[in-house]
Formats: sequence, C-alpha cells, structure tokens
Amino acid sequence: GEMLMSKSTSPSDVLRIEVDRRGTDSAVVTLTGSANMDIADHLQERLIDLLDQGAERLVLDLSGLKFISSVGLSAIIGAHLHCRHRLSEVRLVNPQPAILDLLNITRLTRIFTIHDSVEQALSAS
Repeated sequence: GEMLMSKSTSPSDVLRIEVDRRGTDSAVVTLTGSANMDIADHLQERLIDLLDQGAERLVLDLSGLKFISSVGLSAIIGAHLHCRHRLSEVRLVNPQPAILDLLNITRLTRIFTIHDSVEQALSAS
C-alpha cells in the first residue's frame, strides 16, 4: 500500500491506498483515512492506472475512510467517467454513515452501486 500525505500533514490528513488485484479483471482498492483536496489528483491517477491495466471492476472499500472532500469525490467520479468508455465500473463498499450521507446528498448513489461487502461487490453481476 502507499500513504499519501496532505500538505498540511496532520495525522488526520493521511490517506492510505491499498490495492489488491483479484484475478485478471478486478481490483479492490481500500481507502483509509482522509481524502483531502491535494491528494485527490493522485488518487484519480491511481484509479485510472488500474483501469488502464485491465481492471474491469474497481471495488473501492470505503469502510475505513473517515473523510472525503468534494475534490476527493470528484476523483472517484473521474475514474467512473473513465470506466464508461470501456464497459468497466466502479463499485463502492460499506461507506461510513457520514460519507454515505454525502453520497446521498450529491446524488452519487444514482451513479454508483453501493455494496455491503467486498465479496458482494466482486460477485455481483
């Protein structure tokens, strides 16, 4: 995994990204900590890299994500838009209540399927 430090680098501003390739066509990306503004570009690049490497299913495990800024959300949307050209998709798993609220308010629950577990997200057709 890798750790992205926000420029303000207080401990609450660290985002950990762990990537677990599952088979040839899926990748599970676990996001832990805070997805702030200045790490969003890097997050989007990492997600798009995985899609470019052939991941058809990008499963984002959000259970450990405490905070995501609007820019962090736009990084996930950017990866989603990238998917649409290649019949792949981004699936979200188990966001914490505050983040689920944010997804509802921003109507992103219409774009993304939200699953209870990584296994469910991987096996759903």
